[in-house]
Amino acid sequence: MIIRDLLEKVLINQRLVIIDQKKSAIEAATSMVKNKCGALLVCDANKDGTLVGIVSERDLAFRVIPKNLNPKQTTVSEIMTKNVETISPKKTTHDAIHIMKSRGFRHLPVVENKKIIGILSMRDLYDYAHSELQDSLKKHQEFMFGTGYGS
Repeated sequence: MIIRDLLEKVLINQRLVIIDQKKSAIEAATSMVKNKCGALLVCDANKDGTLVGIVSERDLAFRVIPKNLNPKQTTVSEIMTKNVETISPKKTTHDAIHIMKSRGFRHLPVVENKKIIGILSMRDLYDYAHSELQDSLKKHQEFMFGTGYGS
């Protein structure tokens, strides 16, 4: 499936959660809990909301806690992933899965004309693939056993 279609048909209620790079790690963690998400898009308010990074729950777990950093004093810019890999909405879900698996991350922003239009999580992609597989199996079973005819 094309990513644009996935965003428009499946992830239609998706809300982008953005944080400023000057905010603290504790504010990032609080925002993730409040918004029930595993990653925040980091945008620069001075640059028209340009994507400058992404911060995930793993960044908090691996870059703050083991280094004994104070989460109230550590800024998002210190722990975020910079030079974020993004994907075009014209690419496929298979392209997204390949990028995420080969690069070892679970969140991938969707960008068109330098504007963030969505974010994909590995969970979203697997949920969609699972749903499609279930639908396909049901149709094959109906065909094989004749249960879908005449109803």
